Amino acid sequence: MEFSLYCLLITNLVCSSIYTSYVFCAQVIIFPLINERYYEDHMERSMKAYVIFLATEFITSVLMTFYRTELIVPIILLLLAYIFIIVMYRLEDTFVSRVITEQYDRFRTYGWILCFICFSRWMFLFIYALFGVENIEIN
Repeated sequence: MEFSLYCLLITNLVCSSIYTSYVFCAQVIIFPLINERYYEDHMERSMKAYVIFLATEFITSVLMTFYRTELIVPIILLLLAYIFIIVMYRLEDTFVSRVITEQYDRFRTYGWILCFICFSRWMFLFIYALFGVENIEIN
């Protein structure tokens, strides 16, 4: 494995770890316990804190696919996760303007699906980093 691919893989794995832990924490701790009046603050802080990791994750995923074709799986899972992130952001935006309980259940379901997708992506990257790395060639 080339050194640049290894750096991209580690960067992607770290960004994936950060965002996966955030998604899981939000599903288990934040959303069930947060008061409705803090939805807007939470949404604003989340966007400021995690958009850089999402962008870095996307860029490194695209670059990794140029090195190895089997690394198309993480980018597909990332794009699938982006769909759920956009839908959840739109639902959270409606929660800021008015509280709608029937959409909240759907919001939680989408959140658990997003947790599963992010964790599956992280596991793929982790297993690939462990077993897909034969040797590192530093040029």
